[in-house]
Amino acid sequence: MLFLFLFFFCPTVSAVAIPDVTVEDGVFRAGSGWRIDIEGLRVGFLSGSPEEIGIQHGLLMTEDPEALREKMLAKQPFAHPENLGERIAGFFLNNYARFQFYPAFLRHTPQEYISEMRGFVLGASGGVDEDIFDVMMGNAAQDLEIAACSAFAAWGKATVDGELYFGRNLDHGGMLDLASYQHLAIYVPEKGYRFAVHNYPAFVGTMSGMNEHGLVITSNYSMARSGEITVNGLPYMFMLRNVLQNAATIEEALEIIKKTPRTIGLTLLLADGKNPEAVVVEITANRMQVRTQEDYIFAANRYLHPEMKKYQASGWLSSALREKRFQELITEEFWGQIDVSVSRDIMRDRFPPEGYNQENFGQSINHEVNMASMVMVPSRGEFWVGAVDDSEIPFAADTHFVGIDVRAIWDTGEPPREPIGILPATPREGYEGYWFKAREASLHFGQGKNEKALEILKEVLSVYPRAEMPLLLAGRALIREGKIEEGIKYLEDFAALEKHSEPFHQMEGYFWLAVIYDQVGERERAIEFYRKSLQVQIEDMYAVEGGYRYFAEQGIETPLSLTPEGRVYIP
Repeated sequence: MLFLFLFFFCPTVSAVAIPDVTVEDGVFRAGSGWRIDIEGLRVGFLSGSPEEIGIQHGLLMTEDPEALREKMLAKQPFAHPENLGERIAGFFLNNYARFQFYPAFLRHTPQEYISEMRGFVLGASGGVDEDIFDVMMGNAAQDLEIAACSAFAAWGKATVDGELYFGRNLDHGGMLDLASYQHLAIYVPEKGYRFAVHNYPAFVGTMSGMNEHGLVITSNYSMARSGEITVNGLPYMFMLRNVLQNAATIEEALEIIKKTPRTIGLTLLLADGKNPEAVVVEITANRMQVRTQEDYIFAANRYLHPEMKKYQASGWLSSALREKRFQELITEEFWGQIDVSVSRDIMRDRFPPEGYNQENFGQSINHEVNMASMVMVPSRGEFWVGAVDDSEIPFAADTHFVGIDVRAIWDTGEPPREPIGILPATPREGYEGYWFKAREASLHFGQGKNEKALEILKEVLSVYPRAEMPLLLAGRALIREGKIEEGIKYLEDFAALEKHSEPFHQMEGYFWLAVIYDQVGERERAIEFYRKSLQVQIEDMYAVEGGYRYFAEQGIETPLSLTPEGRVYIP
C-alpha cells in the first residue's frame, strides 16, 4: 500500500479515447460502466475489454485522484524534502522497487491485468499518463506488508436454511486512512466469468470476492519462513482475481492456485455456494495444503494443517484467540441459526460483557484496525458490506451493513435503486460504547499518543476498574511518560486478575511489571515477574528468541533499565 497512487503525470502519447463522465439521477456513467452510492456504500459496474474496464475504474472510482495521490505520497520518506536523510533513503527504496521488485512482478502478471492497469492510469490521469509502475506496486504491496484478517464459512446443519454464509473482516492498521475509499465493484469482463469484489481504487487484484458460479475467495496473511517467500512470483491479489474470473468450482480454483507462481504465506478461505462446501487453502511460495471440515470452517493468520505448521515463521498475530471465538460462536452460541444477521454478529464479536473474563475490552474477532467487514451469500448472489465513513477509526464491522444483489446487476447491467436490506449499526452506548473507547485508546497508544490514550483509558477504568486491556495499556502508557509509580498500580491490578483472555498480553503485562520493579529497586519482585512472564505459554507464537522472552531472560540475570521514552535496554 506504500506505493498506491503515486501518479507523476508525465505527458505521454496515447491513441485511446477517454469517454466523458456524465451524471443523471445520482448515477455516474463512463462508457458502459457506472457508479452509484447506496446508503453510504459506493457500488461500481465495470465491463468490456481489460483496457476499457481499467479506464472506467480510473474515471468512476477515483473521484479526486490527486487528493488520494497526495494522501499516499504523505506516507513516503521522500515526501519530506526538509529531511535529507529520509529523502535519500526514500529515493533508493523507490529505485530498488522499480528495478528489483517491479520486473519480477511484471514478468508473472497476465497481459490482461497489465492492460487493465494501463487503462486505470489513463482514466485517472485524464489520458496524460499510462505508466503502471505505481499501480503495480500498489497491487503488490500486500505481498510486502503484514495484515491480520479473519474469515469463516458455515453451511448445512450450522445455518438456518442449509445455505452457505461467508463472513470476512479485513484488518490492516497501515490502510486505515483508505477505509472510506472502499467500494463494491461488479465486473462483466470480456473473457471469463462475471464476478464482484470488495476493493479500493487502483486495485486490479482483490482480497475478497465472489463470482457468478457462487465461488467465494478471501485472503489472510500467514507468516512463512524465509525460505518459503519470494518476490519472484505473481502478486497474490492477482491470483485471487484470476480464481474469481476463471474458476467455477473449488477444484478448478485449487488448480489455479497450485499452478500460480506464488510469493508469500497465506491462509485462503475458498467456498462454493452451489454444493455447498468450503475449504481453507494454506500456502507458501513453495507449498500448498488443503484443510477441510464439515458444516463450517474458519481461518485467521496461522497454519493449522499439520504439514504447514512446519513452515510457520515466528511471530504473534492473535490467531488462536480468534479461532477459539469462531469455534465457540459457531458451535455453541449460534449453531443452526447462522444467517446474514448472525454472520455479521460473529464478525463484530468483542466477547460478551459478562461471564467470559470480567470486562475484557480487548481484541476478539473484531478489533480497532478492522477497516472492512462483509457477509456473502453466494447461492443468492448477495454481497453485504459495512458502510464506513471517513472516521479516523472505521470500526467497519460495527457500521450499518448494506446488502446488494449482485446477481441482478450481472443480469441487467443496471444500477440498483435500493439495497436488498440494511443491518443496523452497533449502538455506541453502555458496554459497547466503552469498548469503542478502549479500542480507540489502543490505537492512539500504538501511534505513540500516550496522553490522548490515557485520558480515554482512565474514563473507561472509572466505570470498569477490572477491564483487562485498559489496565495493561494505562500502565504501559504511564511508563512511556516516565510516571513509574502511577503505572505500577495499573499493572499490579492487571496482574491480579483471575484470568487473562490473551496469553501474549499476560506475558506482556508481567514483563512490564518486572521492569518497573527493577526501576524502583525491588529486585526480588522483578525476578518473580520476569519468571512469570517466561512461564506463559503462547499457542500462536512460534519462537522463544527475541522480544519479551529475550529481555525477560536477560532481566533475570541483570536489572533492566528504561530510556526516557520508556524503551527497555540492557545496561
